[in-house]
Amino acid sequence: MTLPTKVPATTPQGGQVFAFQPFLQTFCRPAQTFVINPSRRTTIVGQQGTRLTFYPGSFTDHLGNPQMEQVTLKLTEVFSKDEIIFSGLPTTCEDRVLESAGQFRLEATAKNAELSLRKEVTVELPVPDHVSNPMAMHLFQGSESSTRAFRSGYNFDWHQEDAKPLTLVKSMGRRYFHFSIDQLNWWNCDSFYKSRQKAMLSIKMDTHIEEFEDKLAFLVFKDINTVVRMYPMGHRFSAMHIPTQMSVSILCMAYAKQQLYLGETDILRTSNTMLRLPIYPVTEAELIEHIKMLI
Repeated sequence: MTLPTKVPATTPQGGQVFAFQPFLQTFCRPAQTFVINPSRRTTIVGQQGTRLTFYPGSFTDHLGNPQMEQVTLKLTEVFSKDEIIFSGLPTTCEDRVLESAGQFRLEATAKNAELSLRKEVTVELPVPDHVSNPMAMHLFQGSESSTRAFRSGYNFDWHQEDAKPLTLVKSMGRRYFHFSIDQLNWWNCDSFYKSRQKAMLSIKMDTHIEEFEDKLAFLVFKDINTVVRMYPMGHRFSAMHIPTQMSVSILCMAYAKQQLYLGETDILRTSNTMLRLPIYPVTEAELIEHIKMLI
């Protein structure tokens, strides 16, 4: 499973057609590289505490043959709201809002050729302090969206792997989610955020500019680790099935004629709402700083 879009990464000063997702991905936390001997049991630990244990004979090449020579692993960890935006992996499953405890991506190659898993990998993902109910967390895998509502090549969604909640273990005074994965892909520990009442929240960009090369908008929840990508339609964006009475920030970005634009506002209590959102020109550094300030 690749990243949400295969459009080449670019910047506003670049020569390619501008698209926000590959532009934002250039600010992602870089993947961590590990080199292991696939004939031995090996545990690697990511910078944010994700632990992965591999067993002898865990990998195969494209022909299905066991890979016994040196294997290069790449691990990408995504835990915070700004990292979720940069990586393009919002916390939704078929328009249902998820609270994320952490996401990661695992890749494996040998001599620059992609490998597959032959044996399951044991994972221990640290339980963040902000998670409201660790006992409700489930495992989700990166998949394709059935709604196909986004443009610019975006077609990513989370798919629930198991109806059973994740197991919690404790090691050296720290709690972990304990589970196994059987594919090299994006994985996420989430729970569906439950709410009796839901709403549709919409914004309309207040601007004199008629056409943008690309535009993007997110709902960023204040009290849970949740980011929702809004559906575009002209100069409007909408988010459906949003829990009511939640505190959120709206972040809208656009690009036209080599200029970045930003619109932002806070909503104290979500409800069925249509807002006009002024957007204003910003530099690349200002846009990135606004995203990094999200908490």
